[in-house]
Amino acid sequence: MPRILRLLRVAPRAAVVVASILGAAAAVQAATSDDVRKLVESGQAADAYAQCATIDVDADPRADLWCGVAAVDVGRAGVGVLALERYNLRYADDVRARLELARAYFYAQDDLNSRREFEAIAKLDLPPAVRASVERYLDVLFRREAQYAPRLRAFAEVGGGYDSNVNAGVAQADLSLPVLGPVTVADFGVKEGAGFAVVAGGATYDYPVAPGVVLHAGAWGSGNFYAQESEFNLASLGAAIGASYLSGANTFSANYAYGEILLDGDGYRSTNGLGVEWRRQLNELSQLWIAPQYAWISYSGVNQPRDVDLASLAVGYRRWWLTGWQPVLDLLVLGGDEHSRQDRPDLARNLVGGSVALSASPSPQWSVTGALSYVRSNYDGAIPLIDVTRRDDNFVVDAGVAYFFTRNWSTKLEYQYMRNNSNISLYEFSRNVVALKLRYDYR
Repeated sequence: MPRILRLLRVAPRAAVVVASILGAAAAVQAATSDDVRKLVESGQAADAYAQCATIDVDADPRADLWCGVAAVDVGRAGVGVLALERYNLRYADDVRARLELARAYFYAQDDLNSRREFEAIAKLDLPPAVRASVERYLDVLFRREAQYAPRLRAFAEVGGGYDSNVNAGVAQADLSLPVLGPVTVADFGVKEGAGFAVVAGGATYDYPVAPGVVLHAGAWGSGNFYAQESEFNLASLGAAIGASYLSGANTFSANYAYGEILLDGDGYRSTNGLGVEWRRQLNELSQLWIAPQYAWISYSGVNQPRDVDLASLAVGYRRWWLTGWQPVLDLLVLGGDEHSRQDRPDLARNLVGGSVALSASPSPQWSVTGALSYVRSNYDGAIPLIDVTRRDDNFVVDAGVAYFFTRNWSTKLEYQYMRNNSNISLYEFSRNVVALKLRYDYR
């Protein structure tokens, strides 16, 4: 009898607890495919994915579409593929669902099925923004396929702009230097601005020779031609060969590159460089890379005392997001040391720096980029005559907006601000460069 009385006293409290649990469960089960859709479309993929665990897809089959999209957006591409495949079996004529399935295959690294779906969608009558998005996915797939199919890429670019300081000159002719005191810089060393035309082009070829092993070759060139300051016309040419090996989440590569800079048609500087790189895919949304390099840098004519050997190391990190504007973040730190081959320590330096860059796509036809970089240069010896060792801080800000007319044609507006601070006023300068370019890509 006492036990029965205790049970009777506990029963009301237990009933309240059970009722609360059942009420909470009912509240959770109240989620529908419309609820998930609203969360996905508002950029709350994580919340949407959590809601999907409470939905009975047999009773609400349209939930597979939005739960599949949510799964892809939170980095669960495999789960997204299964949900979207189920949905497409039921609703084969839903173009949006086919597009999302192609995207899910893409992030699940199923290139064959992703290309098949995107190419089928590309044959439909699509809005321009959707077509541009499809073409950009196909471009990335094309780059991936270099691991198992030969690939040729090329580009040509023309444009023009204005450079506020074509000769990297000082702002004014009258300066004060250590030991020497007041000096007057010759005209060619004082800041000069000019409009310019630019032409550039290049091509690369990738050839797989074994599973995961690819040979690479490329060549490129560009020229800046100034309207009023033709003596500063600058051309650069280069070529490279190398190979890469893909093993699981790791890619190892090695290459040799040669480059040459021409100033007003004459040789100014040449570079021979050997580099290796290790790139690690950390997860579906990020990767890390490390790249040591050794280069022989040689100058022509009166600039030969500047000849140096450069050893450097760069470490980079990339992170991207699948929602919103699909932003991509790149971080880089670098260090290097130059050794003078002409016994001129005042013309050799050690350097350290880094950069941060962010790019995004507000819509499939538009992209925006921004970057900030910094390099500190500490020279190895004092400059003759003034007996002061040079120390420079170089800052660069880049910004750009690109519009894609088609898969092959695009235009870009670029802006760059550079400032070099130095403990010796002769080496201080700033410049602003703006350019508008038209580009054609062969893929």
